[in-house]
Amino acid sequence: MKQYSILLLVTLITLVAFAEEELEFYTNELNKSLTVAEQLGILRIVRDAEIADSASFYASALSRLLRVYPNIRDTRELDAADECIRLITDQLSEAQYTEAGQDLWRAVQVSRNPLVKSDALIALGKVGATDLLPQVVQTLLDTNAEPSINRISGERIAYGAILSLEHYKDPTGYLPVYFAAHGWYSQWVRNQAETSLPLIAEDPSEALIEVIHRPGYAYPYKYLALRSLEKSEIGDESKAQAALAALYEGWRASTNVPQQQRDLVSMRKLAIDMLSRYGIEDATVYPLLERSYLHGADEEERIGAIGALSKIGTEDAATLLASFITLMNNSLERGILTPRDERFLRVLLPALGATGQALGEPVLQQVIAHNWPYGIHTLARDALDSLGD
Repeated sequence: MKQYSILLLVTLITLVAFAEEELEFYTNELNKSLTVAEQLGILRIVRDAEIADSASFYASALSRLLRVYPNIRDTRELDAADECIRLITDQLSEAQYTEAGQDLWRAVQVSRNPLVKSDALIALGKVGATDLLPQVVQTLLDTNAEPSINRISGERIAYGAILSLEHYKDPTGYLPVYFAAHGWYSQWVRNQAETSLPLIAEDPSEALIEVIHRPGYAYPYKYLALRSLEKSEIGDESKAQAALAALYEGWRASTNVPQQQRDLVSMRKLAIDMLSRYGIEDATVYPLLERSYLHGADEEERIGAIGALSKIGTEDAATLLASFITLMNNSLERGILTPRDERFLRVLLPALGATGQALGEPVLQQVIAHNWPYGIHTLARDALDSLGD
C-alpha cells in the first residue's frame, strides 16, 4: 500500500512537471507568433489538449491580446482576436479564475463584438469577480434604459449581463434583471431574465417594495412591482406589507397625467384586495383605508376598503366601519342621503357584523331606530346577531 502511494505521488509530480513544460512551450510559441490568427491556432491546441492548471496561461494570453486589440484593423485579424477572447473566456469561466476579472472587464470595454462582450460578462459572474459586480449591474441598467440603435447587439449584451448577475447571486442584481424581464427586449431575453430572477433572490419582496416606495420609479413600475409580488411565492405577511406600501404610495403620489392616475388607482385597488385576503396588523393601514372609503376613485375602491376593514376585523377596523355607518345615519337625519349612500350602507352593515366586535352594537341599534327601509333594518339585525355569535 505504501509503495502504491509513493508511485501515485511520483506520477502526479511527473504529470505536473510535464504540464508546466507544455505550458511553457506554448507560452513561448504564443510570444513568437506574428499574427492573431497564429495565436488562435495555439490556443485551440492548448484547449484540445486539456492541459491541467492552464488558467494562468489563458489569463496571460488574454492580457497580451487586449494590449494590441485596439490597434487591430485587418478584418480577419479582428475576427481571430474575437474568437481568441471567446475561447479564453470560456476556459477562464470553467476554471473559475477570479484573478482574470479586470481583464475580462477590459474585454467588455474594448471589444466591438457584442458576442464577445456577452461572453466576457458571463465569465465575470462565473469567476466571481465581485469587485466588478457594480459595473455589470450598470451595464444592464444602461441597456435597459432604451432600445439600442442596433437592437440585436443590445440584446446580446443584456443577455450576457443577465446571466452574469445570475451567477453572482447578489441581491443588487435583482432589480436590473427584473426590469429586463419587463423591458424592450425580444421574448428570448425576457424569458432568460424571468428564469434568472429566482436564482438571484428567492424572496423578491425587499427589492420590489423598494420600487414601490422610492420616488425615482415611475408609477407603472410601482404597479408592476405590486402585481409581481402578488404572483410570487412569498408568504402572506410579506405580500400584506407590500400591499400596505402600495396603498400608502397610491395616496401619497399625485399626478395630472390621466394614465398615471389610472395606474395609481389600479395599484390602490389591488393593494386593498391583497389586504382583504392576507390581513395585516400594522395600525398605519387604518387611515389609508379610511381615505379610500371616503375619497376613493369609484365605488369599487370604496367597497373594497369596507371589505378589507371587515376582513382585518380588529377593534380599530370595527370602529372605522361604525363611524361610516354613523355618517349614514346623520345623512338620513339631514335629508341629504343619496341612492349611492344606501348602497354603501347595505355593504357596511354585514361588514361590521363580520368583525364580531361588540363595540359595533350601539351604531347598529341606531340604524334600527332610524327610519330606514325594512331591508336595511333586516341587515342591521343580522349584523347584531353576528356580533353575538
